Amino acid sequence: MRNGKEVILLVEGNEEIRRVETDFLEDKHCEVIGMEDGKQALDYLKENPYDTDLVLTSIDAPVIDGKELLRLLKLSQRMKDIPVMVKLPMDRAEDRTEVMNNGAEDVLLTPYDERAMFHRIDNIIMAKRRPFCVNIMEEAVVRELDRHIDELGVCKCRQCRKDIQTLALNRVKPKYVSSERGKILSGLDQLSSDYLPDILCALTESAEIVKKNPRHN
Repeated sequence: MRNGKEVILLVEGNEEIRRVETDFLEDKHCEVIGMEDGKQALDYLKENPYDTDLVLTSIDAPVIDGKELLRLLKLSQRMKDIPVMVKLPMDRAEDRTEVMNNGAEDVLLTPYDERAMFHRIDNIIMAKRRPFCVNIMEEAVVRELDRHIDELGVCKCRQCRKDIQTLALNRVKPKYVSSERGKILSGLDQLSSDYLPDILCALTESAEIVKKNPRHN
């Protein structure tokens, strides 16, 4: 964000399309940096990796196309976290899977509805701003339910398991850690001594409630 506006790097070789999209996004109070080819965009991002909220690129961008730009961004330690949305013609929808597998946050099939486009851009930017943390109690409750479900003597159907998990989570205090996998696993190990009795008690109480009032068919 810059000057209170979301910063979108728009990579589009067609000057008319670039102008129309720039006008629309600026009307939505975004700051748009227009680039006519992928090399210009890459050079800009190398110098400004931290104040760009989203890269919106055409798959057919000149010089360095959208696929290659995406690949290079995700390989870079400084630029890999910049969200990328790739515009893809409807008749090339088969490329969607490849683009998503290479790290794109979203694929926008063209032609598109402008309002839908902005809604999806807004969702990506808002998701980027959310704290990168998770409640490891959710992981712990699932793990301990798997370990002890036979002892609890409850139905193992999806609905009963879901109900037990929900009730148990409402009975234990949340514990948040960074979403990095190593920290999650480390946090789960610590729970074994600190919170395991509370989790098992919550699971036992929840299982009894579900046994008396099962919601499965």
